[in-house]
Amino acid sequence: MEQPNLGKRISGLRKAKDLTQEDLAGQCKVSARTLQRIESGVVTPRAYTVRAIFAALGCESDDSPGDHKRDRSFVKHHFEHAFKYLKDLFNLKTNTMKKVSILTVFTLALGLGLFALCSESKAQANKYVKDNSRGIVTLRPKGLLGYGQYYRNDTLFLHAGKDVIKECNGNMYLNDQYAGHADDGDTVIMNKATLFKKARLEFKRVEYQEIPGNTGITYFFPKYLPLAMQNDGIMHYRIGKNEIMEIGDQIFFNGVSQGEVFAQDTVILRPRGTLIVKNAKRDKTHYTFYFTM
Repeated sequence: MEQPNLGKRISGLRKAKDLTQEDLAGQCKVSARTLQRIESGVVTPRAYTVRAIFAALGCESDDSPGDHKRDRSFVKHHFEHAFKYLKDLFNLKTNTMKKVSILTVFTLALGLGLFALCSESKAQANKYVKDNSRGIVTLRPKGLLGYGQYYRNDTLFLHAGKDVIKECNGNMYLNDQYAGHADDGDTVIMNKATLFKKARLEFKRVEYQEIPGNTGITYFFPKYLPLAMQNDGIMHYRIGKNEIMEIGDQIFFNGVSQGEVFAQDTVILRPRGTLIVKNAKRDKTHYTFYFTM
């Protein structure tokens, strides 16, 4: 109990027992001045002082061990009662039909609950319509009225109910509103509208790993692709089904020359197997990469 209610309670109990402050203070081994300040709410006494005062008044404080003992006794009583009820419920020698009915209802409820849980897990794992026609994986939520896709010039249109996703050169739009840029291999997830939120697009980026080359070139490969390196006089990088070789000042991709590369240049392998060579001096194009540790 906090002040000033604590002081008021002590004062009330003391007066009910017809004790003066000096009398109670003497029994608690505190000064009368201290007791006066406690009753007036000026100071908050320590726990052992509170226990001493209430013990002298012949009652327990609100935070005394007696309250916790009563709480444990209450819980124990109800636990034992519930255990006896369950034990009796499975004893089919008495009130057989009633108990069978209760157990049947309980079993059906448990079974329906487990079935709903499994169905929900299955639905979560298979709740999207997937499109991967241009290297960007697009997931549209199932259960909407109306799906479709078509091209118009350089733009891909994906319908999901009343919502329309557009993709043009990696730029993603939802209902004609720009939502962000997606690169080859990225995943774009459409979250359908709710009562409080509009439909929106969520972007999950391909994670890359950075590999330093022998001649000062920096390589970026998709992290999920297996990588093997070999140097037998010619540096080989095997990434998934693709191969990159450094021969002199030239770089070869799957046996085809990609031109000259120099120190500080950047070579990027996209998930669909396209190679980008960024010259450190000439090419000012900015690329954003996502790494995992």
